[in-house]
Amino acid sequence: MTHWDVNILFRTYRSRLLHFVQRRKLSWHMADDIVQDTFLRVVTTPSLPDPQFAQSYLFRTAQNLVIDHFRRERILTFVQEPDKAFEFVADDAPSPEQIAWSRQELRHLQASLNALPKNLRTVFILARLEGKTYVEIGEQLGIPTQTAFSRMVRALTLVKEAMDKSEKN
Repeated sequence: MTHWDVNILFRTYRSRLLHFVQRRKLSWHMADDIVQDTFLRVVTTPSLPDPQFAQSYLFRTAQNLVIDHFRRERILTFVQEPDKAFEFVADDAPSPEQIAWSRQELRHLQASLNALPKNLRTVFILARLEGKTYVEIGEQLGIPTQTAFSRMVRALTLVKEAMDKSEKN
């Protein structure tokens, strides 16, 4: 993985990038934001090309951010009140009904897990909550790996049946 010295790049290319972006008919503060975003992309990109391509990478990234900006602007022209446009975007937060339903599902799941025989519940907890492999579970419980696997299959079957039954009620 290639690493670039962002401080050197910033001092070397910032003013040229700013001029490049401002020529795209953007205000100085928007151009400055785009240049900052360009360097932010460099910092957050996990794999960068060789440093010899730094200049072209920076200018291409800035150009892409300018294009993205104008695309967003074009979309907002279709909205009558652009300042309020984001009020109508769907919220990712769950609704009160979804929260209540999820809590009810969790209660049913907890009851299903509590109803499992201890040996099945132990394997389920080790596999699903602690992330252990069947080999590790077998070693920890002193049982063959295949037994750990078959107990997990049985536990999942019983939990699914219990959840299906609670869903019908």
